[in-house]
Amino acid sequence: MKRLTLMRHADARWKDSDVPDFERPLNRRGTSDAESMARRLTERGLVPDLILASAARRTQQTAEILARTFGENAPRVMREETLYLATAAEILRMAQASGPRIEHLLLVAHNPGVSELVQLLLPQATPSELPAAGLCSIAFGCDGWDAIGPGAIMSAVHEAPPSGLFGLFV
Repeated sequence: MKRLTLMRHADARWKDSDVPDFERPLNRRGTSDAESMARRLTERGLVPDLILASAARRTQQTAEILARTFGENAPRVMREETLYLATAAEILRMAQASGPRIEHLLLVAHNPGVSELVQLLLPQATPSELPAAGLCSIAFGCDGWDAIGPGAIMSAVHEAPPSGLFGLFV
């Protein structure tokens, strides 16, 4: 079985027009929401083996908060340049290229790509867009990452932070 968790970065500052999009940091709510989501994943036994995060500052901060909050079970965090504003197809290809020793991969990325991938894999799922720090964790009944796709899905969990727009769906 393989598990892919797709997460949108936590809430970032956007009012400062002097800061380029790539460099926007998390705001207070974003930091708190990322910590909350890490605790939820831990409570559900969904701590990943590896976190891949876009190179943008807000995604790197989200991934670092997740890893720190996971504590002694913290996975390695890797910066992935191609996740910055990646399309759904690019994110899926990245997941499908994961190594065989990775059982649970968590990708921290951006909308619209990350939400579009959730819709591609789970077209019947609601809502249509992940809120900031929202995630969808999908279990696939296959042994290799190259086989993940809609036909291999066993279960899915949607989570949103307290400030998000939706709750838990199984």
